[in-house]
Amino acid sequence: MDLNDYEKLLDRAYKKIPENAKKSSRFEIPKVVLRIESKNTFIVNFAKIINTLNRDARHFLGIFLKKAGTMGEIRGQQLFLKSIYKEQVLNRLIEDYTKNYVLCNVCNKPDTEIQREGKKLFLKCGACGARLEIKEK
Repeated sequence: MDLNDYEKLLDRAYKKIPENAKKSSRFEIPKVVLRIESKNTFIVNFAKIINTLNRDARHFLGIFLKKAGTMGEIRGQQLFLKSIYKEQVLNRLIEDYTKNYVLCNVCNKPDTEIQREGKKLFLKCGACGARLEIKEK
């Protein structure tokens, strides 16, 4: 193979890569900012976390509250939890959610969306095109 042909093939392949896959930005989940009132916890920056994860708040809430083992609701821009929690515990729960429902298992990018087919959920990556079934854990 001629070296010029190889360069042309590389250029052509690189042009086919989606723009969002070329970026090497580091994805960071915001750490929770808490406010404790009597026996309740408020995640003050809940709206920022949901926007960063780019997920439906109801989907996140259903899984998050189940893992936390408590009741809660969205109040304005905050999440109200019916118990006292430490920052480390809530941050770990959000990281677990991100690993299972946001980051692509193939390219590890957050450019994904959840698709439902019947009773199954799939994580479809916009960066690499991977489509994997989400297993409930």
